[in-house]
Amino acid sequence: MTASVVLIVATDPLAGALLGAAVELAGYAPVFPLEGEPARDALRRSKPCAVLVDCDSDDACGESFLGPAIMMGASIAIFTSTRSRRTLEPIADEYGVRTFELPIDFTDLKTLLDACSRKEST
Repeated sequence: MTASVVLIVATDPLAGALLGAAVELAGYAPVFPLEGEPARDALRRSKPCAVLVDCDSDDACGESFLGPAIMMGASIAIFTSTRSRRTLEPIADEYGVRTFELPIDFTDLKTLLDACSRKEST
């Protein structure tokens, strides 16, 4: 059985790598945008079941990325390293997506990702 793909769009390479390791430990296949690749192109290329989006990324934290991700049926969670959670809430409410703070508890991450596996199996 192939692991479900999780696209990670992070502005901080270390945060992205750590999230990727946690995603892999949870039994999923982490993928990242290629060097110079726009987030939306990475979305089309990877066809993920879930997307973890750093809302510090102007490329990924807006309608042009979140809209297509939602239409693909991907579970979406947004996070930030520089903005407060209060800043994320309006974005999350507008698109109906989850938020999380770094560092995220592994159990919470696994629960978030397992929701996309349930969607894929239905």
